[in-house]
Amino acid sequence: LVHFGFFPTVPSQPRMAVSIELLAFYCALFEQSCDAINTLTSALHTHYVWRGFRVVNKTVQDPFRCGLGFAVQWYDVLQVQVEYKLETAIQACRDRIKSFKIPSASPHHPMPHTPDQQSFTPNPQRLVTPSHPAPPFPLPASDAGSNHSLQLTSSLTPGSCAPILVQRCPACFGGTTFGQSLSIDGGDIHVATDGNFHHHHRRSAGDSPSFYEPAYFLPKGQIDAVGAHIDKQRKKPLKAHKGPILDEAIDSCESSYEAADGKKQKTSMDSFDDTGLMVLICCHDIPLFFANIDSPGEQQKYSVALITHLFSLLPPRATVAVLYDIRCVLARTLSLYDILPGPVVQRLHFATTAMHAYGHKWACQLVFNPRLAVGMGLSNGEGTERLWSRLIKLIGIEHSSSVRSTAVGSEMLRDLGDWIKRRLQRGVREQGKSAQDQIENCGVHVEELVRQWASQRESQLSV
Repeated sequence: LVHFGFFPTVPSQPRMAVSIELLAFYCALFEQSCDAINTLTSALHTHYVWRGFRVVNKTVQDPFRCGLGFAVQWYDVLQVQVEYKLETAIQACRDRIKSFKIPSASPHHPMPHTPDQQSFTPNPQRLVTPSHPAPPFPLPASDAGSNHSLQLTSSLTPGSCAPILVQRCPACFGGTTFGQSLSIDGGDIHVATDGNFHHHHRRSAGDSPSFYEPAYFLPKGQIDAVGAHIDKQRKKPLKAHKGPILDEAIDSCESSYEAADGKKQKTSMDSFDDTGLMVLICCHDIPLFFANIDSPGEQQKYSVALITHLFSLLPPRATVAVLYDIRCVLARTLSLYDILPGPVVQRLHFATTAMHAYGHKWACQLVFNPRLAVGMGLSNGEGTERLWSRLIKLIGIEHSSSVRSTAVGSEMLRDLGDWIKRRLQRGVREQGKSAQDQIENCGVHVEELVRQWASQRESQLSV
């Protein structure tokens, strides 16, 4: 049957087969419209009735639903197996090519300083001219100075990310050197995380047999283990903590955001066993991993589990900036308790998402707003909202998000080149030119602007 272009509805002794082209068409249709299989079966039944054809020559309520549903299910399983075989073959080729490459430096020693790297070393004198604006506030003493230009390049070490990350976004995770400063360069990798409580799983629906392991979702056991670890650490005495923001400001942010209250019930636990989704995306808005939320509120274990899983797939020197709408609350928790290992905390920086930043206290915005932070560039963390918009069609039918997430990731990966081109043109060039023109036309020297901003920032953070 498969040889002649038909897919059986059952594995043995099938009485009906479906055109493989029709199955491929439905898969493409579902990726765009998220219509359930009932829509296709009802349309086929109506179409054939209008033409005078009835199944077994008698009236049947829905003759295609079960058979076509089984065919779609097993066709999807077969597609997953084919993609897995293809990715395995590609990764084997990558490993073989990598084994023939001569390493340029030992992974345990810093990379040597080369003339090419020297050409990209920033000149501190150029940073105070109108054509090369300085950072919005003075750099810390440990990071500033003439020696930092050498540290920017000599501190980078070779490494590689896990293949699954490279497959998700080669632009973010395809690099070979890691270790950029978080306070100056913004780190090696920018990601964003967010929760959504509109995607539910009805408790009465139960659990169907597992056909394959979801590629994007973390196992429930892994999430629960992180939650148990957080609860255990919270019972220990608090660590000494002195952050750049007063605790009163963070307490105010925590009380004003529902996401900061992990006990606030956002969905009825009587009707649903999974109440939402938590996602981690890269700076190109490509989804990396999901986690099912099975608690009344947005507890910290979900974001911590996603971050921990990401670090387990990164080189030991990679630095990461995470954008989160309640960044200030989560960062204080991580500084008060030993939830994450010390080496991970040192390579981790938080910022609030651009849209949610304006709901925080001004002191919180001064430190965590990505528009006011050095090294964050155009990263705003709002790609999570665009992702939720792509998944909105799944809410009404309460369909599993795994297939749609895979389709969105593949589509955005194909569009990655155009995405970068648009961002370079509209973001870097146009916005950069506009900002540069404002600096040159303001009539005040950049050094004076930097001093005034640093003075204002210091004064307002002390309140």
